[in-house]
Amino acid sequence: MAQSSPATSAGAFVGITPGSTLAWLPCTPPANAQGFGDYVYECARLSVPLDHQNTATDRRTIEIALARVQARDKDNYLGPLFVNPGGPGVSGTDFLFKSAASLIQQVGPGYDIVSWDPRGVGSTVAPLSCFPDEESRAQALEQEEHLWLFQDNTTLAQLAVRQQATAEGCLQYSGDILPYIGTVASARDLYLMNQLYGFSDKLSYLQRTQPANFSPGVLDVNRWFFDQEFLLTSYIDSDKVLDDFFNYCFLAGEENCDFWHSSAAEIRQAFINIDQNIYQAPVQVGPTRQMDWSQFRLYVWNALKSPYTSWNGGGGLAKFLSLLENGQLSVLTTASADALFTYIALGNHELQSNQTLIDPSTGLRNGGENAEVIGALDNPYSFTDISTFLPFFTSPRVTSTGYLVQSILGTRGILSGFLKVVSAERPTAPFANVTTSYPLLFLSSLRDPITPLQE
Repeated sequence: MAQSSPATSAGAFVGITPGSTLAWLPCTPPANAQGFGDYVYECARLSVPLDHQNTATDRRTIEIALARVQARDKDNYLGPLFVNPGGPGVSGTDFLFKSAASLIQQVGPGYDIVSWDPRGVGSTVAPLSCFPDEESRAQALEQEEHLWLFQDNTTLAQLAVRQQATAEGCLQYSGDILPYIGTVASARDLYLMNQLYGFSDKLSYLQRTQPANFSPGVLDVNRWFFDQEFLLTSYIDSDKVLDDFFNYCFLAGEENCDFWHSSAAEIRQAFINIDQNIYQAPVQVGPTRQMDWSQFRLYVWNALKSPYTSWNGGGGLAKFLSLLENGQLSVLTTASADALFTYIALGNHELQSNQTLIDPSTGLRNGGENAEVIGALDNPYSFTDISTFLPFFTSPRVTSTGYLVQSILGTRGILSGFLKVVSAERPTAPFANVTTSYPLLFLSSLRDPITPLQE
């Protein structure tokens, strides 16, 4: 029915010793990693300063996990191409293991394709964790799924209590590294990796690109760091993408879209009917589970981010809506129901490879909360209690923006206020008159549910 849990890359780094240079060793991706093919993968652990501004000889370091596939066309070698899967909080090494074939097909055989796990993610040490054990983490994240949509002030207040508890756990278990996690620190790590590769004068960098979708990227860095309206305006095209689903489902025809009706307007109305019904009462999924309104919209939201792979087919949005419309989710097997809720969790936390991941090479844990936390450390919002953020999230500016927008403004803005942590090198003033040594190519779909063209 839905996507299965992705493989993790942690086992690939067993026995690899960190160092101050890039010492590549052969490594084996997970057996079920897509795109494994006949490529030879190499892995490394690079020791980098926890605080790049600290020049002391005994400064603390962290260990960045990297993976690469070497260029096959040695005669036309172009150097390393660093690939970032976005997120935040997504493992780059997992992404490389699963996507190497499609990446090489897109950029050619002249690059070494390199990716890494950013600070607090995947197999990079030290890990980011906000809970004492896996049981408490799973319980907290599951509770949050039911509070993700702001149905009323009570729900929002409950989410605030949950986010405050998460923030306190982050400070308790990872407080020493939080100031050194975020966009700026990750950029400095990338710069150092490129220097060690021998290409200090030029950086070749690609934000995540797959046959499934272009991952969102923020072009206006000043808006990312300083604009209080950024969280709201990031989602202004979400409803337009949902309308695209209705239109393309109709154009595909009854044989090619499981949720087809006689017009795009009728498809939209059928969707609204499902939404209203599940708002009134949860629906049975499989023999033992139920899905509420919050989880339903999380599923839809996750599918909107990757239309090529998530709108149609056996595990796609159209099939999911058809099963809901016909009351057939209850007949799913336990395994299919579990897979569906894993997909919902992906939409909420960008868990990817980081859901309760134990790295066997270190015995350390990475949690699904890291996407929210890493994003919150960059976030400009400073809501500190319910009296400061409740007026914003319930204002007409938010609730009148569209069907989905008021549903997906969420935990990052609240969490950043409770964390009260400022990244050590977060910019203190907007950038002005920025020029680059080389041109930047920015590609985007016409509409994106996370990053509209204006960003």
